[in-house]
Amino acid sequence: MATTVISSEIEEETTSVRDELGLLRELLDEDVIVERPKKSRKPSVGIDDMTPEEYKAYKARLQAERRARNKEQEAAGSLPFDADTTRDALADAAIMLLFTGGPGATAVLKYLGQVFSDKPGAPLTVAARVKSRALNPKLIKFARKSS
Repeated sequence: MATTVISSEIEEETTSVRDELGLLRELLDEDVIVERPKKSRKPSVGIDDMTPEEYKAYKARLQAERRARNKEQEAAGSLPFDADTTRDALADAAIMLLFTGGPGATAVLKYLGQVFSDKPGAPLTVAARVKSRALNPKLIKFARKSS
């Protein structure tokens, strides 16, 4: 689809965006044109080229870095936002619901009954452990009061 660019002096047919950008650059002063900085990418690791030993060392280094970052965050009073901490936080919420007997506690007990359907006493045992404080929230120290 060709479009026509109409100017008071020149009428040229353009067939692509590149042509239109060229025409715009001609109309603008060269001092005004600002080039976008190019994004620098990290050099690729080349996992396919690694030997099994190199790959194992590479993965071990990445895991050690991840664990160090997580420890720094935890020492600073923050947690990483990942699947493990999310599951722990949701479990804590369920424990607190069971402890207080608040809205949703029956839904938690019902779900426990479905998960442990072959163990009929499991939901009541969990509720009793929560009430006796034998089962406590794991991340409660990281919970902050919202003001």
